[in-house]
Amino acid sequence: MRWFQRGKSGLLRHTEGASAVEFGIILPVFLFIVCGIMDFGNLYYQTHLVNEAARAGARVASVDQNLANADADVGTEIHKFDPKLTYKVSPSPPVSGGDVTVTVSKSITYVTPLVKNYLPANFTTVTGKSVMRVE
Repeated sequence: MRWFQRGKSGLLRHTEGASAVEFGIILPVFLFIVCGIMDFGNLYYQTHLVNEAARAGARVASVDQNLANADADVGTEIHKFDPKLTYKVSPSPPVSGGDVTVTVSKSITYVTPLVKNYLPANFTTVTGKSVMRVE
């Protein structure tokens, strides 16, 4: 089936295939946006993960009765979230009546290969930090 449209001069013009060309122009932009949304969602999830791991680790360090072993207990709690998380407890061991700071970080990689080709590899490290008073 052939489609014809009236042009500016009033003559009939052949328009078959115009939608295929438009689709070909829009598709790469649409895919890049969808892949960006997926990678941004992963970044948001990982940020939430390290913040929650830091909070849980600081809570363990603040209520742990065995302050000399607090660093190992914090590590056990943090690695329940993700074994790839790195953490730092300051001061180590925590001092009773003082503050303990737990900092958790993780290197983020891209989920989609399309975004990976246009942006630098391992573009960011997300960090979560929590401070609590030692009981």
